[in-house]
Amino acid sequence: MPISGTPMNFAFAGAGPARGNGRSVAIIGAGPSGLAAAGFLSCLGYQVDVYDKLPKPGGLMVFGIPAERIPAERIAQGVATLANRYGVRFHPGTKVCDRRQTDDTGDELSTRCIDLDELVRGHDAVMLCTGSWKPRTLNIPGEDLRGVYTGLAFLFPIRAAQYDKSRMREIDVANKNVVVVGAGFSAIDVAHGALGQGAARVSLVYRRTRREAPCGSHEIEQFEAAGGHWLELVTPIRVLDGEGENLGRVAGIECIQCHLGEPDEDGRRSAVPDSCAKVVLPADIVVTAIGETAAPPFAERLGLESVRKNEIHWLQMTKLDGVFVAGDALTGPSKIGKAVYSGLRAAQSLSRWLTLRAMSRELEYREDAPISREDLR
Repeated sequence: MPISGTPMNFAFAGAGPARGNGRSVAIIGAGPSGLAAAGFLSCLGYQVDVYDKLPKPGGLMVFGIPAERIPAERIAQGVATLANRYGVRFHPGTKVCDRRQTDDTGDELSTRCIDLDELVRGHDAVMLCTGSWKPRTLNIPGEDLRGVYTGLAFLFPIRAAQYDKSRMREIDVANKNVVVVGAGFSAIDVAHGALGQGAARVSLVYRRTRREAPCGSHEIEQFEAAGGHWLELVTPIRVLDGEGENLGRVAGIECIQCHLGEPDEDGRRSAVPDSCAKVVLPADIVVTAIGETAAPPFAERLGLESVRKNEIHWLQMTKLDGVFVAGDALTGPSKIGKAVYSGLRAAQSLSRWLTLRAMSRELEYREDAPISREDLR
């Protein structure tokens, strides 16, 4: 599914709108895997209901990635096509809950909670596509000080404020010294965001060199051209506490210098700390933009670990009959294309299961690939 073009076509893997088949599917999560699955299943005649805790469909494509990378209007147009042409019903602001309540980024924008069991009872099948919303942490002393934020905590309010400014508070960086840890696209987006909001100084800290940076050297050059400062071969070991009236608030970050070790089996060189060489960077705000992990709801109840190990009979179906899982909720953080592919595989597996179950033949499933990557080109 190409990112360029207007609008995004989330039903690209199907043959177009189809006559209804009398079956319904609930999809939890309106990110790339959920939207691709919704498009595919609607092309097979399913009535698809998509539930998402955020006020607009798109997931982190809308609420985490800046519009310069993926224009929100293209996503909105693709969603409108799913609703108007394919009959997909969207339920924004709806968090699907279970016995264990969670408090994740974006929950403050949900206005309704619906139980998973209610969806299972009300639909022929359910698909879990909740994405990666749990930020990674550095696990170093001082990370809990005031003024330390994750990349998602910094970026999310900027994108979400346009939908509900009353419940969003952007981080004030004006005239402040900001240190961003990381070198992926999230880190670059945070760094540019801080510059755009008037930070006095923005430093980007990375344990390897710009040649190994996931965002690519071109992005770093653009950041430097915009007035940012790049520091490589350093890794944080401690966030420094303030003194006096600033006690409990970040005052700086202590890093240790590194050198590159031998390449691993993937050809990536490791960062080896040099224990005697330390660098202290003053900071009013520290942002740890080192990515997110998947923390899907009801993971234990659904037996998601067994699904990941493929210890199942039906591709991407959980231990609850008729409940499937796709995207980052299954694989962990991935690129948009991989999440889309996972959503399509789960959608076709789901459809096959329902078809064979209707004939009491669900045990006849054969583990042939439901969709090949060539089919998506």
